[in-house]
Amino acid sequence: MKFLFRLLLILLATFFINCNRTPSLTKDKIYNKTSDLRKDEVYEILNEIIADDSLTLYTVCSHLDNLSDSDDYGFNNQNKKFIERQNEIFKGFQFESNKLKFYSRKKKGFDFIYIDTSCKKGVVNGLSFPLISTDRQRVVLKITEDCHCGLGGQGGIFLYLKQNGHWKRGKSFDHWASY
Repeated sequence: MKFLFRLLLILLATFFINCNRTPSLTKDKIYNKTSDLRKDEVYEILNEIIADDSLTLYTVCSHLDNLSDSDDYGFNNQNKKFIERQNEIFKGFQFESNKLKFYSRKKKGFDFIYIDTSCKKGVVNGLSFPLISTDRQRVVLKITEDCHCGLGGQGGIFLYLKQNGHWKRGKSFDHWASY
């Protein structure tokens, strides 16, 4: 009888200890709509957009282009406050090596994008810090390309919408090309 009583106490203690634990966040779990972005989540979203939009970015400048949270992008007040907070949290953010990927047709697989810290030689792409909605279903991203050869470049600001698990390019803002 004492054995069964002890076993019951051990099982109950284990049950209550485990019930009081806060579950850890994994990428399989849904994030709270107002929870702050995590750095790995930013890279995950950018990599999904690069893959889904078939962007071939061999070299990206480590320094980010800035985007304002303008009314032009269609974010509501809740999203604007969320974006302002993320801009404060990620102030001074720079891209790190071995975090951004693109699909290489030559290698028939994903390859890491070279992160250039000088951003002054050769063809270099620029990316802004993404403006991401609270539900992580809308992203505004500035993408530029500069050859540093006196021939110009191209770029624009693009709205991406997540539909059926994939990012689709929606509206374009300030698209430009210089030759």
